[in-house]
Amino acid sequence: MSAAAATAAAVAPGGRRDGGAAPYYVAYTGGGTVRVDMRKSPQLVGQASSRGTRGCNQDRAEFAPLRIPGLAAARRGEGGAQIMYLGVYDGHGGDSCSEYLARLLHRYIETATAGDLQPTLDGMRQYGGDWAQYTPAALRSLEAAAQRGEAARALTVDERLTLAFVRADNDARSMRWSDGQGSTACVALLWDADGLPFWARDGRTNLVVASVGDCRAILCGADGSGGLAVPLNTPHHPGVCAERERLQRHGAFFSRDSFGEERAMARVAVTRAFGDWQVKRFGVFAEPEIHHRVLHGDEAAFLAIVSDGVTSVLTDQEIVDVVKGCATPQAAAKRLVDAAERLGSDDNMTAQVLRLPGWDRPLEDLTAEHRRRRLDSVERVQRLRGSMLVGPHGGSQSREEATAAAAAASGARLATPERLLRRIFTTHQRPQRRAERPPADRASRGPRLTVAQIQQRVRASGYRLTLVAEPGDLELGSDEDSGSVMSVPEVMRMTLSVLGIGGPSAASDRDRALTREQEDTPLSLQETDKAWRLIGLHVIEA
Repeated sequence: MSAAAATAAAVAPGGRRDGGAAPYYVAYTGGGTVRVDMRKSPQLVGQASSRGTRGCNQDRAEFAPLRIPGLAAARRGEGGAQIMYLGVYDGHGGDSCSEYLARLLHRYIETATAGDLQPTLDGMRQYGGDWAQYTPAALRSLEAAAQRGEAARALTVDERLTLAFVRADNDARSMRWSDGQGSTACVALLWDADGLPFWARDGRTNLVVASVGDCRAILCGADGSGGLAVPLNTPHHPGVCAERERLQRHGAFFSRDSFGEERAMARVAVTRAFGDWQVKRFGVFAEPEIHHRVLHGDEAAFLAIVSDGVTSVLTDQEIVDVVKGCATPQAAAKRLVDAAERLGSDDNMTAQVLRLPGWDRPLEDLTAEHRRRRLDSVERVQRLRGSMLVGPHGGSQSREEATAAAAAASGARLATPERLLRRIFTTHQRPQRRAERPPADRASRGPRLTVAQIQQRVRASGYRLTLVAEPGDLELGSDEDSGSVMSVPEVMRMTLSVLGIGGPSAASDRDRALTREQEDTPLSLQETDKAWRLIGLHVIEA
């Protein structure tokens, strides 16, 4: 039996261990031992998920109490106090890898020992090439001790997490899906050295976050900051210089897909992942990045872990602000997913929320007005375009099909917005002036053009832009904005509005010229494409 199969045999469906026994969390208080069934405690932890507009949901999430010797206090006759574990896994290519991690990764963490070191390193060295002598930084001290013949010792948290992540990835090699599927992961461990529960106000909670890929862990401060977001990890993308350079040292190349998203080896959009064994030798491995934090008393209100379907439309501060004021973590997780859906996320969305001692402290919603403006813009655009059109025989017909049919009937040729945008953004462009450079919080990968430049290039392309409400409504006049054709300034005003830049545009703005500030706003291909797809825009070439 393989290591993965042996581990799977020890875990019952749904992540429950010990033959399906309920996952009780054990901690100590002045009044005695606390024993809580976490599956029935929405007031302490919650999770929610949605497939969005995708055909299936490849995200998974899991939370469970773990018992790891040496981390939390143990009392004779009462068993060891436990560590709270949370994890979000974002699969790609299918849901097999994320399902595998949801069922087994916490078990790998719980059972890791120093004896796993050599098999784990041997598995990594199967990548070939430069990996023959590679040892993860967190394991070098352990390897050196083993080479000196020292007796096995207890693992540090970093060693345990690194061994578990890499070993789980190595064992996945035997799975049929390991070449074509993969998953990112972000997990958190919380425990009090004295065995107090993680929600105790007089505790000192150790928080460790380990991540691979682009799932995010975000802490909400409650220590007088008004509830500011505290990011606990960084995403592993080709746009991160250190990650890009690391893969390039192993021979990786990067390219952009039709949506402008950068990919390694024309395959994966992240630089670290489980699975994806075809690109392992280029450095797309599962060695986690680990961050530590100690929480004193009620300085933090809650911890949120989310997949990139949430972070693609909500900033870190918006994520914590959405959670504020919720009655329970379960309600908060559901609200996060709902907010991401309403703001137009088309990816799978998953959120976990864990209550911390500062949960009941009054916290200000710092982004309420901004979110309201963005939501107004999105809802107005959705009302304009609708999601489906009724075909001539009563069947459903997509907007793309309807617009193509109308364009064909009028003698016009239909082009996708993606093709036009690639043409616009790949044209040689001058370097941006300092005033045109985007602020740090709106940094985006890829070349950027100002709104004025985009307008100029759209007009020069000979393409016209339309938002058709019915299949037969396409009317092409001689002017830029006659018939069903929208003016370019109107399109760009809607684009800025959907992206939450400059506030929502009113109907009376239709014929008004853009301001100088709006024209100087820099946009990337990815941002513009996202907005145009959300608007439901189509491009007609006469």
